[in-house]
Amino acid sequence: MNLLFVLVMLLPSDIFLLIPIAGFAFFGLTGAIQQNGNPAIILVPGAFHQASIYDKVISILHEDGYSDTTAVNLPSVGSVVGREPDIEAVRSLLLQKLTQGIDVLLVGNSYGATVIGEAVKDLKEYQAPEQYSVLSNNLDRFSGHGYRSNNRGQILGLVFFAGYIPKITDVTQPETKLDIHLVSPSFFRFSDDGKVFWDNDLEQYPPAVTFYNDLSSSEQKEWSQKLNFSSFDALNAYPTYIPYTGDFKCTYVIGEKDFSVPPSLAESLIGQEGAIFTVQRLADADHVPMLSRPDEVVEEIQRAIGYTKKE
Repeated sequence: MNLLFVLVMLLPSDIFLLIPIAGFAFFGLTGAIQQNGNPAIILVPGAFHQASIYDKVISILHEDGYSDTTAVNLPSVGSVVGREPDIEAVRSLLLQKLTQGIDVLLVGNSYGATVIGEAVKDLKEYQAPEQYSVLSNNLDRFSGHGYRSNNRGQILGLVFFAGYIPKITDVTQPETKLDIHLVSPSFFRFSDDGKVFWDNDLEQYPPAVTFYNDLSSSEQKEWSQKLNFSSFDALNAYPTYIPYTGDFKCTYVIGEKDFSVPPSLAESLIGQEGAIFTVQRLADADHVPMLSRPDEVVEEIQRAIGYTKKE
């Protein structure tokens, strides 16, 4: 007779009731860890826009289990301030999450990409390793093993949607940085009191063309009415840090129908010597794809985290 069979037969019968309970408890516990271990996502809008442009994206992320998702209103939209308050609004939230042991992905649209880039300055030690995944992260937290030697969070990366970002030489050779008057789109209007508007040529370049050309006419009107001025000092400030030369994992998402940061401009930024990006493209997407293509934006966010949906 098989020895294992004999040993099993000698076990108390009650233990067979405990085995499935223990098994369900274990898998239930690890499942909860995986769900609660989803990273936080910080979403930053661009110039002239409020955090509400991410409402559709947040709703989808919540449905997919990413409950710790925050869109940040930039102080420089609607107020005359420098860039530092914008950076601090993002950085303070980022550090709060990291010190709580929560991993974070940062997402920025247009000028918001510049802000998230500055927000991670001097935080390279928080960059997650290449082998990071949501599953391995949760197992590490459960077992106490793996790359995580303490309970602080990791920065999973930065995602730039139609990112209007500084060039590397703007930091390494600041004397070469051009004033925004010389490089801004023709539809920018500069007032004498430190404000920048989007309405310099509404006949040829209304927001329906420059920002929302992938939205319906009713949505174009709705969102055009919500635009506010941005602060000149914030948009024109000298950058102090470039995150995309290897310190952090950076993804640049190009909108193929973006008329504010057209693909040619995006390619020139991506193609800089020393720039390291994962590049994604959204066919037919405009400058604010979180409004026009929220599902695709969520897919790119999840791709950057390390999760992709099965077809």
